[in-house]
Amino acid sequence: MSKRSEFKALDLISAYTEKKNNPSVIEMELIVPNPIQPRLIGKEDVEDLVLSMKRLGLIEPIIVRKEKNRYTIVAGERRFRAATKLGWSTIPAVVTDADEDVCYEMALAENEKRKNLNPWEVGRAIQYLRKEKKKTADEVAELLGYSERYIKQLSSIARLDQKSVMELLISGKPLSVKNLESLLKSKENRGGEMVSPQKKHRFSLSLDLSKLSSKNRENLQKEISNILKKYGLSI
Repeated sequence: MSKRSEFKALDLISAYTEKKNNPSVIEMELIVPNPIQPRLIGKEDVEDLVLSMKRLGLIEPIIVRKEKNRYTIVAGERRFRAATKLGWSTIPAVVTDADEDVCYEMALAENEKRKNLNPWEVGRAIQYLRKEKKKTADEVAELLGYSERYIKQLSSIARLDQKSVMELLISGKPLSVKNLESLLKSKENRGGEMVSPQKKHRFSLSLDLSKLSSKNRENLQKEISNILKKYGLSI
């Protein structure tokens, strides 16, 4: 399998180092999430950040782009969601005047460098850049610091539908390139659907919870229930 090459992508976020030293303070109600941000799974899971920000505050400001009377998040949506849960009325933010295309690349580069995205999400982002923004494989490879071969692998994985990816995650298997490629191969071999069906989908799930404390067991069951409900799955 092709490994990631040395990271050569332009660090679009660090270009705002000077601005980070003196960020603006923006009202939370004026900020909206980015509807096309690369991260698709787990962006609402912010409890770890809530605890950290409650104790230490916001260490790194979010990055936003001004659009009329609103600000769209470029990087830092989980920090914004955590601030919302904490009841903040304002949040430190760096305002960029970069255009929409560059902002998407900034969000992708930021998430990838922080290891926030799984291979399927990166693949979907690559598809978006290539199909919607007409980027070449070479341009995307340069942005992310990947080989062109690995870019093609991730693009192939992106053919999986989100429901199938969630089933793999809930089964306990990591969302690795190897596991996702195996899932894609098995679906293609048996003619599985690549697009989420509208009908309810049932699957089998077996977990050993005997070693968990009662509280942790309840929390895990609640989290699984929320995931199933969110993606229209049933057991």
